[in-house]
Amino acid sequence: MKKIVSYLLLCSMLAASLAACGGAESGGDATAPSQQDSVSTVPVDTDHDANGFLLDSIPADTNFGGATVNILIREAIANTEFFVEEQTGDIVDDALFERNNAVEERLGVDLNFISLPGEWPDRETFKGAIKQSVMAADGAYDLCAVLSNQLASLTLDGVLIDLNTLDYLDFEKPWWAKGLLDELAVDDKLYFASGDASLGLINGMICVFYNKSLCEDYSVPNLYDLVNNGEWTIDKVVEFTKDVYQDLNGDGTKSLGDQFGFATGSWNQLYGFIDSFNLQILERDNDGYPSKFVFGSEKVVDAEQKLVALFKDNDAFITESADSDNYVKEFQSGRVMFCTGEFKDTASYRDISTFDYGVIPYPKYDENQPEYGTTARATYSSFCIPKTANDPDMTAAVLECFASESYRKVSPAYFETALKVKYSRDDETSQMFDLIKSSVRFSFATSFTAVIGDPQNCFKGEVAKLNDNWASYIASWEPNAQTKLDSALETIRGLE
Repeated sequence: MKKIVSYLLLCSMLAASLAACGGAESGGDATAPSQQDSVSTVPVDTDHDANGFLLDSIPADTNFGGATVNILIREAIANTEFFVEEQTGDIVDDALFERNNAVEERLGVDLNFISLPGEWPDRETFKGAIKQSVMAADGAYDLCAVLSNQLASLTLDGVLIDLNTLDYLDFEKPWWAKGLLDELAVDDKLYFASGDASLGLINGMICVFYNKSLCEDYSVPNLYDLVNNGEWTIDKVVEFTKDVYQDLNGDGTKSLGDQFGFATGSWNQLYGFIDSFNLQILERDNDGYPSKFVFGSEKVVDAEQKLVALFKDNDAFITESADSDNYVKEFQSGRVMFCTGEFKDTASYRDISTFDYGVIPYPKYDENQPEYGTTARATYSSFCIPKTANDPDMTAAVLECFASESYRKVSPAYFETALKVKYSRDDETSQMFDLIKSSVRFSFATSFTAVIGDPQNCFKGEVAKLNDNWASYIASWEPNAQTKLDSALETIRGLE
């Protein structure tokens, strides 16, 4: 064996020697590198991770020496969006766990989550805790994740730091909701932001679920093709559902238990038609301020009448309260052809076995509208930093890192795996999820709705009441709302 090895080694050396001599005799450079040595290596991509996701620009040596960062969060979503005690094997839970560990290890911080009741019924208490902390200058909270529709009043109260004055935050990065930030900044002042840091932004995106079996029974064409061709409009909704209603329970009234062509998930999903129809609430002046209401335009009047007609004359159904979950049960029963809902509802529909269903965006106003529009329910979190945060720049670094790690870990786990694979029925449905997510819209009017007369909820309310005289309603509503808008803009411009 030793002789064989020696022989092979000698042959190898001779071959190398001959190759070198041959190179020199033929006029080549005897010192030139071999073909193997000259193969170029692929440049290292320092801007993206191994999965192709963009990395943030926080310097690698950033370390805050084990400092505690106190983060105020809403109790109801504490364990579904912000932290889990340990890995559970659930892909989203594990992503949350890994995200938090990554933030702590990268920045040398200890994330201390403080949970308080903070949903709609407890909104004043939650906001009060932030305001009281600022007034007392106790530094109790470094970062706050607040119900998104409550940030407008906190902004006007003057208790928040302008995020654009802090280091580390880069709102051009994809983990921030670009449309939201473009709309919210006034005089380049930005007091709250959202994006991948809030899982609720994704699972609250509004969509339409449809029963494929009922659609086949009533000869509805392929809806995915209709959507992709830009032909899914409110007029198509009326056309497809006009003869679907049946009084199955025999009580002589339109009620739960009947068959419906179209039903709303809740009153709150009705304002999704504002973005779906691309209805303009405010108009910006020459200085770029969203300073004038145009919510009484001819298009808005016509759109509101179309919706009222759908529910009033076409026997569609509006659930009887703002947040009823009856629509989930009704759709599960197979008695509803089209039903509005949110991405999170896919978890409830996962086990449906009696029929197949699909997911599509809200309809457009007409075929001339270039794109579909999606609304995220205002139940997601937006993030702010109180003026009394112990180290605002450290908090900004934590927020940027938290958002970017969520973009790379949590959002893909939920959207790409849990939502598009675990809950969707086919590849076409997965593509619809992409289309809906890519068409989400934000505006100053909807983000600041609570302090400028609540235009989006007024629209929702009048449709729910089946009031088709929007022009009259808006004419009486607008003067007071304009006064509130003027005051809000003046306050924001005066904030330090």
